[in-house]
Amino acid sequence: MQFDTETTICAIATGEAPALRGAIRITGPDTLAMLRTLGPLPEKIPFAQRVGMDIDLGELGPLPVSVFCWPDSRSYTGQPSAELHTLGAPVLLSELQRKLILSGVKLAQPGEFTLRAFLAGRLDLTQCEAVLGVIHAHDQRSLAVALNQLAGGLAAPLADTRRDLIHLLADIEAGLDFVDEDIQFISPEQIESRLLDALSSVEGILSQMDSRSGQKHEWQIALTGPPNAGKSSLLNAIAGTEVAMVSPTPGTTRDYLRYRVQQSDVAFDLLDTAGMEEWQEDSPRGLAQAFTRSQIEQADLLLYCSPHDELSEPIPAPVLSSSKPIWLIETKCDVSRPHGGTRDRNVERIEARYEVSSKTGDGVAELGHALLHWVQQQKAEQADAVPMTVERCQGALLNAKGAIAAALDAVRGRCGDEIIAAEIRIALDEIGLVAGTVYTEDVLDALFSRFCIGK
Repeated sequence: MQFDTETTICAIATGEAPALRGAIRITGPDTLAMLRTLGPLPEKIPFAQRVGMDIDLGELGPLPVSVFCWPDSRSYTGQPSAELHTLGAPVLLSELQRKLILSGVKLAQPGEFTLRAFLAGRLDLTQCEAVLGVIHAHDQRSLAVALNQLAGGLAAPLADTRRDLIHLLADIEAGLDFVDEDIQFISPEQIESRLLDALSSVEGILSQMDSRSGQKHEWQIALTGPPNAGKSSLLNAIAGTEVAMVSPTPGTTRDYLRYRVQQSDVAFDLLDTAGMEEWQEDSPRGLAQAFTRSQIEQADLLLYCSPHDELSEPIPAPVLSSSKPIWLIETKCDVSRPHGGTRDRNVERIEARYEVSSKTGDGVAELGHALLHWVQQQKAEQADAVPMTVERCQGALLNAKGAIAAALDAVRGRCGDEIIAAEIRIALDEIGLVAGTVYTEDVLDALFSRFCIGK
């Protein structure tokens, strides 16, 4: 990637579909000069303002355009910039862009506007990734996550930690300059305290990316219900193979059985638990009930299985008292329901209902898709950082954490300030990779090539 910021570039910034309004972006040192080739502009534009122009498009006639000008570095890219707002007809926008290119403006590359903002120090790398997150946000939650990151939700703690480590390194290296005079600028106790603060900050950011992003969470979905409700048969039907023993005898499942369901990047554990019933705690079936209650407490979602052909019975208290969402799964739907049967119990606690038959396969695929979608939705709702940022940053932050921990070991082992300073420099480099104060062309190319033109 060539970092040429001296040319003036332009691109259509709105979508390809026809719309009431459309916009073209221009940025670069010659922005105002290029605009004047299209029509008259005020001789001096000392501050950001809007001006009107009528631009001759030849056979298409004059086009009224609102020009929003940023004449100095106080723009998105840190360069003189403008946006031309007009009618959103694609043919008009294309012709207007063509006239700009004929006047000497170059067509922008994907992500080049945001790249210039990064190179000018207007955005750090995590905020650039957040811009891409905003563009590709598929729901309100992912948009909110991207906007929070764009506003500095991740950059601020990283900048604070980096600044504190730089100041600490300066104090340590000042002492190294006067080592012959035996002058101590900072004590080992102070170094240890400040390193512990930095370590806590890095661990906090990693925790935000790991546990709260849903990427590392082991999602568990428990099949519960009375004995002979068809839980094990349903597990086998979802798995597509005989992973659980099935028998008409109540109490066949004494322990819980775990089966891993995975499709693309979505995975969860499906737990087959013992049928819920009253039994003495010191008996084998009583121990199975204890296992079931434990799995209910640990699960993220409860599938309460109840045979379609039986009259309604109240959902047991251990299930209802759980704070976890409950789906009612009516099993054995290939069997006719007795006259007068009802399924209206505990409606307020049931978030979804599905009818399935493990024998015929009816409803099984639909339930499996619903479970995958639910897990995917939970991961998205719990995310606190744009996924691209998580992928790129985790390795660097783990390296920074390791370097800070090594510096702490050096302090406690009295290994010398030179060793401590060297480890702090490594940590600073790794944190710089996250924020973009240290970067390679490959990193920038991998990011900005994913942008669309005009952003």
